[in-house]
Amino acid sequence: MDVELSRLLGGIVLGQTVAALATLHAGDPFASMIPYTTWLDAGGQRLRFVTHVSRLSAHTRDMLESPRVCLLITAPPDDVSAEIVPQALPRVSIPAVATFIDPRHPDHDPLARAYLGKFPHAADWFQLGDFSIVAFEPQSARFIAGFARALNVSVAQLSAAVETASA
Repeated sequence: MDVELSRLLGGIVLGQTVAALATLHAGDPFASMIPYTTWLDAGGQRLRFVTHVSRLSAHTRDMLESPRVCLLITAPPDDVSAEIVPQALPRVSIPAVATFIDPRHPDHDPLARAYLGKFPHAADWFQLGDFSIVAFEPQSARFIAGFARALNVSVAQLSAAVETASA
């Protein structure tokens, strides 16, 4: 992936606050919206997408039953030319595995800090017993950079794009 595409991908991932989350709900496809942030380990090798969800939500129960999910993050329509057709809107689809992070787990506090850094209004929700940190481990990505510009992206390429965009 060239530098321009990597910058576009990283900008989309870091520039958005919500993603569409696809889960299986009683065996059927189900999509919902979740707030998310990203977290990279100190070496920039391990990328995780982080959310904070209530066990009262259908998508939370779905992830507990089947942790294989997919995130879809799109560029906002106002960031692209009015001449671009909706099908050419830059976006990335990220198959991932959802892991609920126990509050005693060593990764919990760094992930919680990352989430609260982007969503400080959620601090009170961390006091509620039905909310959990969920980390999504990307398995791959499919990046649509525009019309007829689709490519498969490895986890390493996705991590590098996020790391570059965050610098």
